[in-house]
Amino acid sequence: MRVASWNLMGRSGRAAASLGSLLRDRGGADLVLLQEASPRGMEKFIEAAGLDWSLHIRDVAPEMLSERGRSGKKGGRGRPRSVALAGRGEPARNPEVFPDAPLPEKVMAATVRLDGVDTTVVTYHAPTGVQHKLKKPAQAVQLARWLASVQGPVVLGGDFNTPKVDPPDRGGIRTHWHSGDTKLNGLPGDDLLVGPEPVHGLRDVLRLHLADHSDELAMIRVERPDGPLMTSYRTGGAGKRRYRYDAIWVTSQFTVGSVEYVYDEAIEAGTDHALVLAGLTVGP
Repeated sequence: MRVASWNLMGRSGRAAASLGSLLRDRGGADLVLLQEASPRGMEKFIEAAGLDWSLHIRDVAPEMLSERGRSGKKGGRGRPRSVALAGRGEPARNPEVFPDAPLPEKVMAATVRLDGVDTTVVTYHAPTGVQHKLKKPAQAVQLARWLASVQGPVVLGGDFNTPKVDPPDRGGIRTHWHSGDTKLNGLPGDDLLVGPEPVHGLRDVLRLHLADHSDELAMIRVERPDGPLMTSYRTGGAGKRRYRYDAIWVTSQFTVGSVEYVYDEAIEAGTDHALVLAGLTVGP
């Protein structure tokens, strides 16, 4: 099966259709985990992408988008930008939201049948630390601990707005709000979710792929010894600083067959984040 994770930058109308067309042209996906997804853009996106269904958090808990300042630009004005799921085949079931999260509109889980196996799927958009400060690590820690309690296969896709350092050696990963940083005042950091030793059992599909493809990993060590492993987002003047903020994580029931980061084409299609694609096989 193919799983995608993508930040759509709140696109709607023809812009959403353009993003959906890119996904279709790259082979499509059986499951798509979306961030910054505009409810107005979902129909155009899934039609262009050749998908059968979508589930936006507004469909599940519209009250989470009603508070001024959430999921929109400039203090709440503009398009709601929150999370969604989409896919082919049987629709998602048993959606779960997290009303006690600092920004609950940015995370949603559900059950999806993948290759005949009921799987917990989670889409997540990390708050930015610049805007939300300690809410960013608090949100990550809450999700990390929840993931540790889930039984069975799990797929997590997200725009994590971290790590700050993404080197070839997993032990060197540093998140923006890493446990032990003085700005956390002794609180746990977002490394509990996507750091070198997360508290749950999921693992980054790109690192799993590279562990089985030593030639690719060796090339990265030479070309980018300090990382990132791939580019999914750029900041700074002329986009000079590159980060891999976007990723897919899975539990041990999955075998990773392929991983792609489609950056340049995604930017041309109208978003500011790479499309992340993973070919996965799930066991019992």
